[in-house]
Amino acid sequence: MWQVYFFILPIGLGIMTLAASLLFLFAYLMSNDNATRLPAFNWFKRLIIVAFILLSVGLFMTFRHFWGQ
Repeated sequence: MWQVYFFILPIGLGIMTLAASLLFLFAYLMSNDNATRLPAFNWFKRLIIVAFILLSVGLFMTFRHFWGQ
């Protein structure tokens, strides 16, 4: 049963990464300076990709565990 916690862990990390990416999107949209806009958008792109990878891996492992048997 303890393995289920490892299957759910990427889902929680993915949600937190998604929230962090939205913070960088907000920083990109609210900034007027190009020196701030470019790094904020680059971090937004990186974090959104990581978030969707973590969410998809976590959902795949969780659904496989509960409904794959």
